[in-house]
Amino acid sequence: MLKKSPSKSIDLFLGTYAVLFLVASFFIPPMHDYALYFVHWDMTLSGGDPWAKIPAPNAYGPVYNFFALPYALHSQLPKLLFVACWLAVVVVTVRSFFSLESVSHRLKWGFAAFWLLNPFFIVSTAFYGFNDSFVALLCFAGILVAAESRNKTSLVLFTVGVLTKLYPLFLLPFLDTKWRKIGRNIVLFFAILLSVYAITYMIWGSSFLVAFGKANGRNPTLFSIMMFFHGNFFPFESLSKFLISLNKPLTLLAIIFVFWRYKKGKLEQHAAFLAGFTALLMFYKAGQQQFYLAYFAMFAAWVIIEFRRDHPNFGALYAVIALGVWMMAMAGLVYPLTSMKGEYLWVRHIIGLPTFVLLCIVFYQLLFPSSKAIKADHE
Repeated sequence: MLKKSPSKSIDLFLGTYAVLFLVASFFIPPMHDYALYFVHWDMTLSGGDPWAKIPAPNAYGPVYNFFALPYALHSQLPKLLFVACWLAVVVVTVRSFFSLESVSHRLKWGFAAFWLLNPFFIVSTAFYGFNDSFVALLCFAGILVAAESRNKTSLVLFTVGVLTKLYPLFLLPFLDTKWRKIGRNIVLFFAILLSVYAITYMIWGSSFLVAFGKANGRNPTLFSIMMFFHGNFFPFESLSKFLISLNKPLTLLAIIFVFWRYKKGKLEQHAAFLAGFTALLMFYKAGQQQFYLAYFAMFAAWVIIEFRRDHPNFGALYAVIALGVWMMAMAGLVYPLTSMKGEYLWVRHIIGLPTFVLLCIVFYQLLFPSSKAIKADHE
């Protein structure tokens, strides 16, 4: 796939967009999860325990506590950092896509609009200030450096992500296919993890374990298929608890299947990263909208790598964009307008089903790209 340098007009446009986005984010008052972060950071700055039992328990890792430092300077500063992380993903992705010679201008501008105008991304960052933007950037960078065979650097980036929120853990299996290197990665991962948690224990004791308990003990939520089984519209109520109990085994089996295809050479590494996280979102019971920020950042890294090839997987591209349009409608418009509560509570009970269908389509397109594209790649 031929590439050229993006035009100066595109760089100017993206730079102006980023500056205006940051300014707007600063003036939007704290709301949703971002307003709840203040409780944890206030506890940290006062010498208290950020994992104390409070109305909004801290489900995050120790790296999250460091954002109390910019918070001490200004309450909106951590939000600006989170927004800047997301803008870094967006600007690099759009700029890279515009550098492709063989992609039509229509597709380039449509792709740019997906990233720059999507209400889901705007609401999640500028309004809600989700800290997942920080984790998203780590995942994005980790996948890109892994594509350059810098797996140790990628491992460190993913591990910092795990020390913020747990879900980047599910990217680690796809760093290598050789058992010797996999063993080395496990040793390095636990060395970093245990070192950080040892320091955390010395400062706050064992209270950080609250985060693990919350992640494991929560009920099904929002965009998970398990929320559909848990809700009022699943017709087989006697089966619901059993199906929900399968969320972990199904997640692990799907990820193992992705790893098996990756190890057998039937799946490129960048596709394995995205397919593995797709498997997690397909079956795990936690379906919060903020997890999809990291997912689409992984998709962005996949696009940058995949479209360097002569015959990229357009089926997977369009499937993920369709998922993004769905999230734009549900998480970007319906959720902020209704909170899916009161008379709109029924929406929470059903959105997991179409989300699951879309994720299954993405999963299939990633693991089994069109035979025409495969044949072209091997000619």
